[in-house]
Amino acid sequence: MKNIGIMGGMGPMATVDLMQKVIVATKAIKDQEHIHTVIDNNTNVPDRSECIFGKGPSPVPEMVKSAKLLTAMGADVIIIGCNTAHYFLPEVQKQVKTPFINMIEETAKFCEEEGYHTLGLLASAGTCASGIYKKEFDKLGMTLLHPEDAEQEIIHEMIYEGVKATNYNYDATPAQNVLRAMEQRGVEAFILGCTEVPVAVQMYKLQGCFVDATEVLAEKAVAWAGGEVISSLPRKG
Repeated sequence: MKNIGIMGGMGPMATVDLMQKVIVATKAIKDQEHIHTVIDNNTNVPDRSECIFGKGPSPVPEMVKSAKLLTAMGADVIIIGCNTAHYFLPEVQKQVKTPFINMIEETAKFCEEEGYHTLGLLASAGTCASGIYKKEFDKLGMTLLHPEDAEQEIIHEMIYEGVKATNYNYDATPAQNVLRAMEQRGVEAFILGCTEVPVAVQMYKLQGCFVDATEVLAEKAVAWAGGEVISSLPRKG
């Protein structure tokens, strides 16, 4: 099988979540049947959202450094443990020969294949502002709704003050209320479009129909590497 490289550190908990999903998505009964995976937990990558909003340095140099290290470690394909970082992927790919699997593109394809029409995006402010998800969903004729401004602040706060801070006591009730409000506006399922959001769903027991972009990415990576996939993605109907 081929080797998978995980560009991590954005953030550390999300990196662990992606690695775990790759393992769980692989049909194996012994160690030797799992996929050789290398990880660079590069916590020096500048904040992606701050860069998008013009408040911080570009993450591209550190992302390129990480990709080249993963390549030197034997990675045949690279997956990124951060949705917002995909905004910078075209620039990174120009400087790296190893191919990437694009999480945003694969998530949109999955939703189209399952027959979804209206989805809600739960992500960092940077991911929402970048438009990277909306662009892909528009291409495939689906409607993607973002939380309203006040709702987005609640989701962003849960990501940064809850998950990134490893705060298991964080009160996520306001975030759950955002989900209910978006369902009333026609959302059929929620795209977990930030690698911290699936962690938040588990940590804070959020309720809803979720399409985990990290899971989509993990399953695509396993298949690309030549492994047999065990899927846990929600199937419509």
